[in-house]
Amino acid sequence: MKKLQILLLFIPLVSFGQLTIETKYNPPEGFERVYNDDYSKFLRQFPLKKNNIVKYFDGDEKSNNNIWDAVFDYDIGKGDLHQCADAVLYMRANFLFKQGLTENLHYNFVSGFKAKYLDYITNYYKTDGNKVSLVSRNNILKDNPETLRKWLRQIFSYANTWSIDEYDSSPVNILQMKPGDFFIKSNPPPATGHAINVVDVVVNKTNNKKMYMLSQSYMPAQETHVLINPENGSMWYSLDEFKDIITPEWRFTVSQLKRFKN
Repeated sequence: MKKLQILLLFIPLVSFGQLTIETKYNPPEGFERVYNDDYSKFLRQFPLKKNNIVKYFDGDEKSNNNIWDAVFDYDIGKGDLHQCADAVLYMRANFLFKQGLTENLHYNFVSGFKAKYLDYITNYYKTDGNKVSLVSRNNILKDNPETLRKWLRQIFSYANTWSIDEYDSSPVNILQMKPGDFFIKSNPPPATGHAINVVDVVVNKTNNKKMYMLSQSYMPAQETHVLINPENGSMWYSLDEFKDIITPEWRFTVSQLKRFKN
């Protein structure tokens, strides 16, 4: 029973009548969803909270000043760890784990150390300044959602926008945007930046124009939420290859769109 409870907490299950991006938001008139790869579906079908309240890691509520319209329904933990970059990392890790693609579960620390989930099962990370090494465990961990959660806490602690930007991702032409891409602004440590996920993309097949939807976490650690476009009051942003992306709490350029490496 304990394993089942952990699994249900870590990988939300979509039930009948469950709110998701797919069930809550129809594409704008003339547009349709054409991205039907597994990750696009995963993002669109991820459960949303019914109460639309964003909570910080300590349980306090964030004030919604036309920032968001929906909130992803998953446990972010009790520490101040799940921030903007971590929300981007979490979604991809959750997807890869659910798909059984654990060999692809790896992210780099700020130091450049490549932290692999499968290594973590048999080793723990020993840090000495910027140096990280693997030390064999006395008791090997089980490959399950609880271990993934523990590993992600390590990732959240030692990775950030800069490490994602520097090591884990590649630039994407704005016109090639698809769900799972992300906008990221990073600065060398200890300075910080921001990252937001592209969680849905729709296409007008008549003129090939695209519109997209964004989500973010922020600082301090808080639940991930679907952003409102401050320019039109909807959740949809029009793809424009020349125009900055203005969100309620940050501004990005079109050249800051990235995609995770395989």
